[in-house]
Amino acid sequence: MIDFHFHAPVKEFLQYLGEYAESAIRYFNAKVELRDLKETLDQFNSLGVERFVVLPIDSTSFLGRKIPNELVNRIRDDRVIKFISVDPLKANSLEELKRYIKEMEPVGVKFHPQLQGFHPLDERALKLYEYLDSLGTVAVFHTGTSGIGAGVRSGIRLDYGRPIYLDEVAVRFPNLKIVMAHFGWPWTEEGIAVALHKPNVYLDLSGWAPKYIPKVLWDNVKRLQDKVLFGSDFPLVSPERWLREFNELNIPGDVKDKILSSNARKLVER
Repeated sequence: MIDFHFHAPVKEFLQYLGEYAESAIRYFNAKVELRDLKETLDQFNSLGVERFVVLPIDSTSFLGRKIPNELVNRIRDDRVIKFISVDPLKANSLEELKRYIKEMEPVGVKFHPQLQGFHPLDERALKLYEYLDSLGTVAVFHTGTSGIGAGVRSGIRLDYGRPIYLDEVAVRFPNLKIVMAHFGWPWTEEGIAVALHKPNVYLDLSGWAPKYIPKVLWDNVKRLQDKVLFGSDFPLVSPERWLREFNELNIPGDVKDKILSSNARKLVER
């Protein structure tokens, strides 16, 4: 199995959340423990999770902080699938993106429009997508609401998480493999429509315990069986809980296998 949405090391993730950490943990009703990364991966290996997409994030312009790409690059563990993040609002963002791709050879790039403070169709972001499209790489976009900043005064705009904006991105950049993290709730049907319509768009199921995932997604899971990816959003949601609840769902075994493993392998294995 591949967990397509994983935040580690936990200490640096909590530091990145900063003033939003307490409210986010409360929002997710999470129990967050500071533990060694290897110990954490070993634990989830015992559940059958073999590899993990570890996601950094660069929110330098908007929040004034980041989980550095260098932190992920220093992780010497074959179980970790490396992604990078570049702040689209930086003046030198394209040059930085090219440098990180050359130096780190990542599998993909993470964008969080809400926490990076940019509209998904901002011209500054489009130039990054264009370069990634030329490489045929994977881009994970946060979609839907944000538990980060929930209940706290901030400049975070939920509208930047609308799935429909990525429909336009998918049209302009057909070689870019777009993963809509968190399936776009409360615009879930919008996200499903885009994923069904655009061959280069996928949904990850992270950030939600399966029993709380909207029924409309499970009602369409057979139609979406080649487009859906398992992701936990650790440490805010534990892979252990996610898998336990997922295994209780009445979904055909071959569809479950695609969600847990083969769909992700097609995206990350070269």
